[in-house]
Amino acid sequence: MNKIKERSHFGFIGFGLIGGSIAHALRILYPESEILAYNYYGTKPHSKLELAKKEGTLSGICTSLSDFSGCEVIFLCAPVLTNVSYLQKLAPFLGSDCILTDVGSVKGNIHKAVAELGLSRQFVGGHPMTGSEKTGYANSAASFLKDAYYILTPTPESDPEYVEWMKRFIHSAGSICMVLDDVSHDRITAGISHVPHIISAALVNAVADRDNNGNYAKLAAGGFRDITRISSSSPEMWQNICLTNPDGILNFLEDYIGRLEQVRDNIKNGDGEALTEFFSDAKSYRDTI
Repeated sequence: MNKIKERSHFGFIGFGLIGGSIAHALRILYPESEILAYNYYGTKPHSKLELAKKEGTLSGICTSLSDFSGCEVIFLCAPVLTNVSYLQKLAPFLGSDCILTDVGSVKGNIHKAVAELGLSRQFVGGHPMTGSEKTGYANSAASFLKDAYYILTPTPESDPEYVEWMKRFIHSAGSICMVLDDVSHDRITAGISHVPHIISAALVNAVADRDNNGNYAKLAAGGFRDITRISSSSPEMWQNICLTNPDGILNFLEDYIGRLEQVRDNIKNGDGEALTEFFSDAKSYRDTI
């Protein structure tokens, strides 16, 4: 492989917790680089972007996608459906040597979209497996990437140099790179990320419906707080994820519901042996993580 090109012009569409954290990392690694973010409010001020510019994370804020024509790497960091919607708008302004990547938690839909738009060579899907129930640029930090898995899902046509640049950036940011195809990514994340968020939200809603006098909330302690912390995440983001990874999510939900029904039957029947086995199996696997 030829020498990897150094890149110093970066663009962002979407600039919340993950986009901001990546931008912080880029600013540390490439202090003289130009980092732009798109203000989709148009001429209306965007307080988060203004803060990022004031802090020096951003070099500039743009209101036209044509301003991205000089970018060498563009990060799509909005909710997954929004990322896809911007692809066609961005296409006329992408330089032929620009790397296009995203941070979405679902990959199948954006891989399909880049193929339809003829952008497969430039696209290297990405998903930093990190974050927080807190959202927004104000909560972002380069440290969110440290020691976290950062999944890449290149297309079959992705330029090998672009994939290598992404790997080097991920390593330099302190993350652990893993390469998967988009189908495997969506199947795995359904089980370890998407369905757990649904379970968490369902539990919170079940408790909320019963909490007529506020005693549930008052008494909620470690266990409830641990399993439901992620329910404070962005509703828009999780609506997008559910709508774009239905196959993976429904497959795991059916499995999960079946297991709940079995536990219910074991409790009804007073089957202590089956219940002990259920909890023991869970403990054994969880202790390996």
